[in-house]
Amino acid sequence: MPRAGSCARLRVWAGVICFALLNQLGTLKLPAQGAGSSVFRNTDPGVAHVGSQTCVVAGCHAQFGHDYPMTPMGHSMAPANSPAELARAAKPFTYFNKKSGRYYEVYQDGHDLYQSVYELDKSGRKINAATHRMDYVVGAALTGYSYLFRIGPWLFQAPLSYYSHSGTWEPSPGYADDDLGFTRHITTQCMACHNGEPVLNDKRDGVFADPSFRFGELAIGCEACHGPGELHVKEMQAHPGRVLGPNEVDTSIVNPARLSPRLADDVCRACHQAGDAAVVMPGKSVLDFRPGLPYGDFVAFLRRPIKPEKRDEVNRLEAQPPVRGSMEQPLWWKNSSLELSACYQASHGKLTCITCHSIHHTFKPEDKVAFYRGKCLGCHSETTCKLKPTDAARVEGGDDCVACHMEKRAIAGIAHSSDTKHRIVRFAGQPLPEVAFVQPGPELPGLLWLNRPADATSLSDRSQLEGYWTVARKDPSLWPLWLRKLDEMRKTAPDDPLVLDYLGAVALEQRKDSPAAAGYFGRALKLGSNEPMTYLNLAVALQNMGRSHDAETVLEKGIAVAPWNGPLIARMAIQYAIDEQSWRAYALIRKYRQAFPEDPVVRRALEQINDPRILNPGPQNSTATDLSKH
Repeated sequence: MPRAGSCARLRVWAGVICFALLNQLGTLKLPAQGAGSSVFRNTDPGVAHVGSQTCVVAGCHAQFGHDYPMTPMGHSMAPANSPAELARAAKPFTYFNKKSGRYYEVYQDGHDLYQSVYELDKSGRKINAATHRMDYVVGAALTGYSYLFRIGPWLFQAPLSYYSHSGTWEPSPGYADDDLGFTRHITTQCMACHNGEPVLNDKRDGVFADPSFRFGELAIGCEACHGPGELHVKEMQAHPGRVLGPNEVDTSIVNPARLSPRLADDVCRACHQAGDAAVVMPGKSVLDFRPGLPYGDFVAFLRRPIKPEKRDEVNRLEAQPPVRGSMEQPLWWKNSSLELSACYQASHGKLTCITCHSIHHTFKPEDKVAFYRGKCLGCHSETTCKLKPTDAARVEGGDDCVACHMEKRAIAGIAHSSDTKHRIVRFAGQPLPEVAFVQPGPELPGLLWLNRPADATSLSDRSQLEGYWTVARKDPSLWPLWLRKLDEMRKTAPDDPLVLDYLGAVALEQRKDSPAAAGYFGRALKLGSNEPMTYLNLAVALQNMGRSHDAETVLEKGIAVAPWNGPLIARMAIQYAIDEQSWRAYALIRKYRQAFPEDPVVRRALEQINDPRILNPGPQNSTATDLSKH
C-alpha cells in the first residue's frame, strides 16, 4: 500500500526537475497553487536543517533575530533556571491537593528551581516525599508556564504551573481532575510544538537524545515554519545579493505567504488544531512533517460529528461558559473554529492564520486593538459596523472589532486562562452555520477527517482502526465500528503489530482466551512493537497460563524499554512476589519510588505484596477493560 504523502513527494520531485530546467538560481514565476501543491524544494527529506542562528547573521535576516525572540513563539521554551523563572518562586510556595492528599512545593535553591511532593502521616511526619530539579519551562505570558524535568532520556511534566493572570502556582493543566504527580511523560508531539526541533533516541516516541534539541535551540525556530534551510543557505552563499522580481519566488525555502491557503494554514494547524483523535499516519512521525506539505499526510485529526438532534444543545453552549468534555468545540481547535466563520466562508478559504497574525514581530500592548482592527479593515470598511461611531457600546469598547466579534472565553480545564474564540461571529452566542453539522461519509462512518488533504480519497485502514480505538473510549457507540475494522484487518494485515495488539486485547479481555492473547502479543513484539502495554499484557496472559517464569522474562524486557512506566513496574513487582522473590520486588519498587513515590498504581502493588492474602496471581485485567461492556 502506498504511504500517505507519496503523491505529494512525487509532485515535489517533478517540480524540482522543472525548476532546474527553468532557472539555475531556483526562482520561478508564481503559479496558481492547488490546495495540496507546493513549489518549494526544501520539502524534500534530503534537505538538512541548519539552525536559526544561520538565518539571523548580518546581511541575511538579522532584524528577525532581534524581533522574533520577543514574540510568544520566540520564547516558547527556555531553561528553568533563568532569573525570570527564579523570580516567580522568590519565596517557597506550598499547594495542598485535597483530593489526592498530597502537598506540592515549588522553591529555588541556589541557581535552580525545584518542585517536590510529600504527604503527612497521622503524626504529621512527611512521607512519600521526592524532589525534582526543573530543567525547562514551556509556555508564554498569555496564559502561563509549565515546567519539565529530565530523568535520563525521558522528560516529565511537573505538577505545578505558574498562571500569569492570577500570579499563582496551581495544578498544571489537566491535573485538577487527575493528579498525575510527577509521572506525566512528555511525548514527541509535545516537544514538536513547544520546541520544534526535538531529537529522538532511535526514533522512539518520547525518548530524547542527548542533546535533546537540534542546535541547542529551545524555542520554536525559523525552520519549524520555513522548513530546512540547507538548500537556501547554499544558494544564497553561491549568489549573494540576489534580488527577486515582484512575481518571483525563491523556491529554495518555504515562504508560508507564498503557499496555497490550505498549505499555509497547515503550518499552524500542526500545533493549533486538535481533534477527538490525532492519528499519526502509518510509517510516519510527527517530526517528518515539513512546511509546504499537507499536514494530513502525516497526522489525521478526527472528530465526532454533531448529530442533528443535538443542534439546539450545541447552539445553547455557544452562549454558555465552556465546560470541559461538553460538545462545544475546544478553544484551541483554532483552524476548525475559524473555518466556521462567515468571513472564512466568504473568502473561499483565503482567510488564513497569517492574514491576521504577525509571527516575526510583536506589537506593543497599547497597539493591539488598532493592529487587529486594521486587519479587519483589510476586508471590511468603516461603515460595515452597524453601530454608529458615537454609539456608547462602540465608544466604550474602544472600537475593538475583536472584542465584539471574537470573544474571549475561559478555557475549560485550565485555571485562570482564557483564549480568543476564532469563530468570528456577528454577536455572542450566534448559532452555528450549517457547515458545523456536516455528517460523515460512507468511507469513514462515525468520524470526520478535519484536515483531509485535497488529493486524499480515504483514510488508511490502519489509521481508521487507531482512530476508532481512541474515540470509542470517549464515545462507546463507536466500538462496533472499531471491531468491524479490526476484523477486516485481521485478514488484510495479519502481521501489523497494532492489529496484533488489538486482537490480543480482545482475546484477553472479552474472550478470556489467554493462549490466543499470548500468541498475538508475542508476535506483535517480534514484528517490532515497543509499546510498554504489549509487554504488560503478554505477561498477564502468560501468568494466566501458569507460565510464571516466561511472564517475568517478558516484564524484564519491557522495563528495559520503559524503566519509568508505572504499570510495568507494578506488574513486575507483583510477578516477583508471585515467584517468591519479594526481595527483588521491594528493590524494584524502592528504586522507582525514589523518583515517583506518589504513583498510586505502584503503591497498590506494594500493598498487595505486603499483604499476601490479597495477592492474586489469577487472571488480571488488560488495557481493553472498556471492551467487556460492549
